[in-house]
Amino acid sequence: MKIFLPSLICMIGLVAVVQSAPPAGKEWRLTFEETFDGSQVDERKWFPAYRPGRKEYYQRIGHPSRWEDLRAHYVMEDGILKLRLDRDLPRRTNVTNRCVSSIQTAIYRYDEKTNDFYNEVKFAQKYGYFEIRSRMPAGKGLHAAFWLTQVGAHNQEYQVDGKRGNPSKTPVEIDIFELVGSRPKVNEFNVHFTSNGHFNCPFENPEEFHVWGLEWEEGRLTWYLDGKVVRVWEHPTPQHEMFILLGMYQGIFGAADPNMDYPRDFEIDYVRVWQKK
Repeated sequence: MKIFLPSLICMIGLVAVVQSAPPAGKEWRLTFEETFDGSQVDERKWFPAYRPGRKEYYQRIGHPSRWEDLRAHYVMEDGILKLRLDRDLPRRTNVTNRCVSSIQTAIYRYDEKTNDFYNEVKFAQKYGYFEIRSRMPAGKGLHAAFWLTQVGAHNQEYQVDGKRGNPSKTPVEIDIFELVGSRPKVNEFNVHFTSNGHFNCPFENPEEFHVWGLEWEEGRLTWYLDGKVVRVWEHPTPQHEMFILLGMYQGIFGAADPNMDYPRDFEIDYVRVWQKK
């Protein structure tokens, strides 16, 4: 369902209908829009896989990848992208093993000729307002995410202060939406290159669609839920353009329930990004 109406309360069921728009009081221009119409992900905008190139990069620095299948598994129905986990897809040796279905707007690849990595970027931006309308299912071992991650393999190695970090522990990443299926009423906001940027955001009715947003400014991050400010963080912010990553995961935050019913879908109505004029 695509929503473009001003904020109002629908009297039937008292469901809030939230306007898709950046924060008021500033001049914005729309720089990215995906409403997931059609039957296939638009590959002019997205790479339908989880971090291609990262496995090779980690191998080169001594951190073996634990992912078995990095390709996206999804369906698109009625203008909704469903990043899907089935019993047999993404492929894995055991149904409870770690797996992910993900799409993203930039990747990096290893070039054997230059012995280095190069970037492929379909969309990335520094600063602006990033918004998603989505919902995810509850379930032990499940996890859904809407992340911003710095472009480039080598930019994963550095914290915001310029000190080199362990990329398996300190990626330069901002989590706008990170929901663990065993705690379906608590979203997690994370600023992963720092030790003091981790917050919980309780919310009601996780079975419904919600609008999550982030305004990224120099030295300031402001998170929104259904059009209202829910967290402000004022500290150093990333210094490079960041790309969008959407993912539905199993097995990161605890083992999956072996009796869980499949499929499990992270449902996404739209993603939009604005930048100040």
